[in-house]
Amino acid sequence: MNFPVPQFATDLIRRWWDGVCDAVDQFLAIYTPADGEAPLRIPRSEARSVNAALDMFEAVIRRILVVMCAELGPTPAPGPLAPLLFCIEEAPSAPVIRQPREVDPDYCLKAPPERALHTDSPSDGLVSSARLLKRLAALAHVFDNGQLYLDAMCARLCAHLKPLRAELPAPFTAASLPESQAADLRNIHQVSLSAQAYNSS
Repeated sequence: MNFPVPQFATDLIRRWWDGVCDAVDQFLAIYTPADGEAPLRIPRSEARSVNAALDMFEAVIRRILVVMCAELGPTPAPGPLAPLLFCIEEAPSAPVIRQPREVDPDYCLKAPPERALHTDSPSDGLVSSARLLKRLAALAHVFDNGQLYLDAMCARLCAHLKPLRAELPAPFTAASLPESQAADLRNIHQVSLSAQAYNSS
């Protein structure tokens, strides 16, 4: 069955989808090195701030994909899918023993390990932006290949264990968030859980 998305959520999702897309483009414009150059080195505090923004963006995009796909109705993938750069789920579809990336074709479909800021501590106080660039590239891949991710998430919703966790993601509760943004994120989370549960009944 198709999930009936409330009108307020449709407007909210469109605004956040476009907003995250614009923010990713802006970050890429800032941090993408010139051809042949190494990734930029940036202050650790700046890297921590961008990482926090990306934590929020990733959680938002997963929830938006769930709502969009639930509106279409869960369907099996139309055929073999191209590799995904962005991990579309927070909970794995089945208990797994993670294998090395190079021998596991479903690596990008599985929940990522706990992430920590790179521990290098150079004397200049700077860290490489390479990890940020990988996360930004994965998000950009979603926006550049929307149908691929819709197909993958529609198929993922057919699984017994669903892709989203029930608890509110930590980035949605950050004390630094303006109340209007925090309210938006709570609403997106609740609608996505309703959409996920709707296709489980």
